[in-house]
Amino acid sequence: MKKLFLFSLFIFLNLCVALAIDQQDSLKTSESEIGIKEKINEFLEFSEKSRNRNNEQAVEYAQKAIVLCQQIQNEELSYQAEFALGYAYYSQNDYEKAILHFTNSLKLSQKITNRSGEAASLNRIGNTLQLMGKYQDALTYYELAQSINKELDNTIEIARTLTNLGSIFRLYGNYEKAINLHLEALELYEGVQNNEGIAWSALNIARLFRMMKNYPKAFDYVNQSLEIYQKIAFEYENNTGVTLCLKEIGDIYYEKGDLDKAIEYSEQVLQINKQSKNWQGYSNSLSSIGKIYFQSSNFQKSKEYFSEALQIKDSLNDDTEKASILRHLGLIDLRKGNLSKAEISLKNSLDFAKKQNLKEDVKESYFSLSEFYEKRKNISGALSYYKLYINLKDSLNNQKINELELQYNFDKEQRIKEFDQRQKDLEQKARLQRQKILTWVFITGFIFMGLLVYIIFNNLQRKKKTNILLTKQKQEIENQRDEIEAQRDFVTKQRDQIAQQNTIITDSIEYAKRIQTALLPQDKFMKRILSDYFVFMKPKNIVSGDFYWVSEKNNKIIVAVSDCTGHGVPGAFMSMLGVAFLNEIVNKNDINEPNQILNQLRASIIESLHQEYGIMGSKDGMDLALCIIDKQTMKLQFAGAYNPCIIIRNKEIFELLPDKMPIGIHAVKVDRDFTNKEFDLQKEDVIYLFTDGYIDQFGGEDGLKLRQKPFRELLLKISDKEMSKQRDMLEKNMSKWQGNRSQLDDMMIMGIKI
Repeated sequence: MKKLFLFSLFIFLNLCVALAIDQQDSLKTSESEIGIKEKINEFLEFSEKSRNRNNEQAVEYAQKAIVLCQQIQNEELSYQAEFALGYAYYSQNDYEKAILHFTNSLKLSQKITNRSGEAASLNRIGNTLQLMGKYQDALTYYELAQSINKELDNTIEIARTLTNLGSIFRLYGNYEKAINLHLEALELYEGVQNNEGIAWSALNIARLFRMMKNYPKAFDYVNQSLEIYQKIAFEYENNTGVTLCLKEIGDIYYEKGDLDKAIEYSEQVLQINKQSKNWQGYSNSLSSIGKIYFQSSNFQKSKEYFSEALQIKDSLNDDTEKASILRHLGLIDLRKGNLSKAEISLKNSLDFAKKQNLKEDVKESYFSLSEFYEKRKNISGALSYYKLYINLKDSLNNQKINELELQYNFDKEQRIKEFDQRQKDLEQKARLQRQKILTWVFITGFIFMGLLVYIIFNNLQRKKKTNILLTKQKQEIENQRDEIEAQRDFVTKQRDQIAQQNTIITDSIEYAKRIQTALLPQDKFMKRILSDYFVFMKPKNIVSGDFYWVSEKNNKIIVAVSDCTGHGVPGAFMSMLGVAFLNEIVNKNDINEPNQILNQLRASIIESLHQEYGIMGSKDGMDLALCIIDKQTMKLQFAGAYNPCIIIRNKEIFELLPDKMPIGIHAVKVDRDFTNKEFDLQKEDVIYLFTDGYIDQFGGEDGLKLRQKPFRELLLKISDKEMSKQRDMLEKNMSKWQGNRSQLDDMMIMGIKI
């Protein structure tokens, strides 16, 4: 019996130990899963932030999130990771992979009954198909997404899908349907005060008015959109909307016949797309420029742009605008007399336009084929296609758009009037209510006074008690008054303390400005070394992140102009650091080659700020242009980090280009040294060194950046003037350009006359 008891006890203890171990393992597993979920959310956040700056990094983060989701088999996070990866490929213009992963996210959202996720996936698939030129499929997905959005009563998503649907019907030539959808979307966005949605709807409406040749209305809406997108670009560093508006402005000028303005805006958009590696946008910009050269009868140049655009679109499997490109290539061959090639291109253009249901392109293809058959003396063929052209043109009228827009504005005014009337009714009702309350208060007070008189006359004791009560109430009121006065004094004291602290801070920054000014080369020193020069320096705040540095050694003049990260106090700290390092490198370490100075300066900045590649730490640094002028040989040596050097001789401009890397840590590790450039100077040459603050300032009638080309033209215009006069002209030009807009960055320009 005793043995049986001991055996049972042994079994019980083993079971307890096993249960404890299992519970501990479960706890560890739970803690591990929480950590993985946190890591997944971090990767998804990094992917979203990288999407507009580094597409490849966005893809990498999303892929890491998917791998972790598979480890813990979390379907909700898997849906988010697949959606993020699809979005990253979408931003890369890799539409096949984008479709694959958006489809995965759609299936997962349907599996876990995430209706909002399902709608988002459907919408993104529609966006991708539209960019691939598969408009009918895109329309189907948009309609499925809209059905879910209405079910969820999601105003923003309803408006977004209305805009997408409108863009499809615009391409199909159903302008009445398109304008209805865009105006409905605009009203929804205005109702919830969604500025980005308002801008997008306004841009789409501008496109419709451009197509209908109502250019004043097109400009009204595109400028409304541009103003909002510029604010978004300034706050969130996302220039996509601004780029789309600039492209639309170029298209409007093209259709108006102002080809110089059209080419200016189109080339600006082309360079932006090239820098951001947006190859679909780049090919569309090539197509736009090809049309402009075609319009100006420069067929050779037009064909070069169209051919390159077609080649890129074929490599991307992108059918958008192919009908237009093929039609123009056919017309070029037609002008050159190559009828067989022209016929193939024009008929292919018509096939693409019909396949994608693009009414405008179908119409233009009819007209081009009519012209082709007329050239071949085939009168019946020419007449047949011309009739098709006229019939389709008549159906694509723009009167309904103007009527609907006027109706929308009228309805909007009516809603404002109704709102104002409701406000007046409420105010009148409140006024009557107050009068009613005052009447009742007066009646009640009168009755109370009557009772009080009656009580006073009939009961002296009650009078004494009442007097005591009144005295007590008076004391409470006085106490409350004293407390209110004490609170008022406390608030006044706090206000004065804040004002004093603000004065102290401002005085400190002003003193910092004096210190920074003292560190910069002094006028007396500059005149002795440079003789004829000017410095235009305009900080955004009191102190500046831009600085200039001048030294003389071994009969050589060393000049540097730099733009440090940030402005104000942070930028000033960096500028002081730059001045100190330049003094040490040139004057103590005896380094006198421009590229060696920049190499050593970069090493000093990275070391002093403890910067490391691949670590989410300090990425501060500076852009800098440095020249060494040999007074004996009249040779100029130059090295630059992003900032160039411009030399003007007899109204001819020469530019020494910089290296495309900063003084400091780079986004991608760069092992190469800075390079030297040389230039033989002549007497009366004018050297200009500058930062990007002047060029990037928003201004003018359209609120755009000044840009490189107008800046260089300005330097050419003033280069023969006295140096002090040049500085005044630069300041006057910037004041006129900037207007009442706020200054975005520090400005620095130095001019030296040999």
